[in-house]
Amino acid sequence: MAKRTDDSWQMMKRIACDYLWAYKRDLGLAMLAMLVVAGALSMTAHLLQPLMDKGLIDRKIGVVNTIVLYVVGLTIIRGIASYYQAYYMESIGQRIVATLQEQMYSRTLQQSLNFFAKHPTGTLTSRFVSDLQRLKYAVTQIFSTGLRDSGTIIGLVANMMMQDVQLTLLSLVVFPLSIIPIRKFGRLTRKYSRVNQESTALLSHHLAQTLQHVRQVQSYTMEKAERRRINARIHDVLSSTLKAVRVRALGSPVVELIGIVAIAVLILYAGRRITDSTLSPGAFLSFVASLLIVTRPIKGLTNLNNNLQEGLAAAQRAFELIDAPLTLTDKPHAKPISIKKGAITFKDVSLTYADGSVALDGLSFNVPAGKTVAFVGPSGAGKTSLLNLLPRFYEPTKGVVLIDGHDIGDAKLNSLRGQVALVTQDVAIFDDTIAANIAYGNPEATPAQIEAVAQAAAAHEFIIRQPNGYKTMLGENGFKLSGGQKQRLALARALLKNAPILLLDEATASLDTASEKAIQVTLEKVMKGRTTLMVAHRLSTIVNADVIYVLERGRIAENGTHKQLLAKKGLYAKLWRMQGKG
Repeated sequence: MAKRTDDSWQMMKRIACDYLWAYKRDLGLAMLAMLVVAGALSMTAHLLQPLMDKGLIDRKIGVVNTIVLYVVGLTIIRGIASYYQAYYMESIGQRIVATLQEQMYSRTLQQSLNFFAKHPTGTLTSRFVSDLQRLKYAVTQIFSTGLRDSGTIIGLVANMMMQDVQLTLLSLVVFPLSIIPIRKFGRLTRKYSRVNQESTALLSHHLAQTLQHVRQVQSYTMEKAERRRINARIHDVLSSTLKAVRVRALGSPVVELIGIVAIAVLILYAGRRITDSTLSPGAFLSFVASLLIVTRPIKGLTNLNNNLQEGLAAAQRAFELIDAPLTLTDKPHAKPISIKKGAITFKDVSLTYADGSVALDGLSFNVPAGKTVAFVGPSGAGKTSLLNLLPRFYEPTKGVVLIDGHDIGDAKLNSLRGQVALVTQDVAIFDDTIAANIAYGNPEATPAQIEAVAQAAAAHEFIIRQPNGYKTMLGENGFKLSGGQKQRLALARALLKNAPILLLDEATASLDTASEKAIQVTLEKVMKGRTTLMVAHRLSTIVNADVIYVLERGRIAENGTHKQLLAKKGLYAKLWRMQGKG
């Protein structure tokens, strides 16, 4: 329990020091406005005493008129101050959310692929959006509702002391009893809020997954199964939400009941005092008004604690992303790498994933500069894992990868990746224009350069048939394009990068035979003078490679040219026959 309290305090301290303090001017103005609101409300309650005793009871209409004007003026002042308090606090909250989103996104983009394997896209998206909105609401409520209500309570209690000390002391004995349920409800709210946030993240993940692959869902008639799965997630969110709602709904009436009981006791006591003439009716009216008004800010503080716990649960999830350790970083002595030739060497390289599965086991081979090397083998043999080591999406568990004799682990990541072009079977198409998708990574490319690489990738013809040509918007994940068309745009994007090392991971897998042959001719021209590593299941696409490595269970089973491997009658020859080529 102590640890949880300490963690909450540390998170609140971090939010205040790292984020709120940056907006100390606006925060100061908001706090000033809150003090004005609290002071105006307390003064209004105080004026009820002279209104009753000196105005209504003594029948002095001038006093009544003056006090009414004061009350109207105080209400106007309180309204203006409330506006500025609300504006400044909402502005601060939105800026803090924007800052956190920037930090979370920046940190997430630096993570390795292992990180994304553990954190699905939907859950990450939920942390960026819904969690931070809860945190923003908590921050604004703490400083707007919290400080305003605290100031109001102090002002009203001061007025109560001025009217009658004995009544005030009696009320201060009874009302603190509400603190016990406040603490209990706060702990429950934080618990259920975190469960709700996690359930919401899972729902977002499954929604994104099914909507992104809606064609597969429909083609396999899995609508009912997916509805059942999503409905289960929806009910998880509903269940956790209702639990939190119950706690919040119960908190206010419990505190209110305690307040009403306390007021009833005070009224009985005050009635005797008034009959004894030791307490004036006006003082009692002002006291009761203050007491009734003070119950609202006390209830506000009850809800504030609930909001605080929800916000801290959201902050915890946000800081988990911001503080997540980076497994791939530049070493202290890292330097930019300049690839002149592009010779690649693997020395006893092994790769084991976080779950313990072995992808590569002691690979050693050389790729001469400017040559084309292909990697083939059964699914799961480690082909794609091998390519992922070159841009350092993963670090080798053992061994080193060299380019032109330099260990790429000692190179700055950006300089290394800037000189490696990658085309995969799973093409990333952004919701932007065709031109912007081709120029991704090189926004300064001219229309002529974009068109040139599109023609080289056999994409120009289908592009100009689009409604707006190169300015056509492609929609989410290129929904309007066929798989082959996406692949050609990816090739054009890689060609525009003009990197000395080209990685092709099933780059022509989605193309029809005619398009594949056209692009193969283009690729052969493009690959001249570049070091190219190819992964292919369709062996007909790699027969002209300078060397072919056959992988099996993360090891090199055999290597040689196409003809040499067929002559060996080993695994490569078997794969060739399975594709109907033998």
